[in-house]
Amino acid sequence: MNQKLLRINEHYNIPEEFLIFKTARSTGPGGQNVNKVETKVRLIYNVFAHIEIPADARLRLLALPETKVNKDGLIVITEQRGASQYENKELAIKQLKALIKKALIIPKERRATKPTRVSKEERLKSKRVTSAKKVTRRKRIDFDEE
Repeated sequence: MNQKLLRINEHYNIPEEFLIFKTARSTGPGGQNVNKVETKVRLIYNVFAHIEIPADARLRLLALPETKVNKDGLIVITEQRGASQYENKELAIKQLKALIKKALIIPKERRATKPTRVSKEERLKSKRVTSAKKVTRRKRIDFDEE
């Protein structure tokens, strides 16, 4: 039971075995070190291998616009803003946690409503005012002028 867990919230944890980290040389900060040290971190997370998160939340996670999913259905997060590999790893983990927390929020169901009588009257009144304003801007053709 010596398993490390990434804590998302009080209900959900991700075992570290579901997270794959790969490193590469970065273009970010680091001075001369940037050419010889692999500071870029790529975090790979298989959503479907980890079944603790509810199925609807997993689908919302994949549908989020900021989630990058490769052709195998794995979420890939690349981080190279930091100057060290450790810093980039921490940033990638924070980004994954934020994405999962966002996906765990169940969106409210929309209910169709009708405008109230007062709002309809206000809209029509403002349309009449605008129309009257535009009528005064029209060019008038005077037929009596000959």
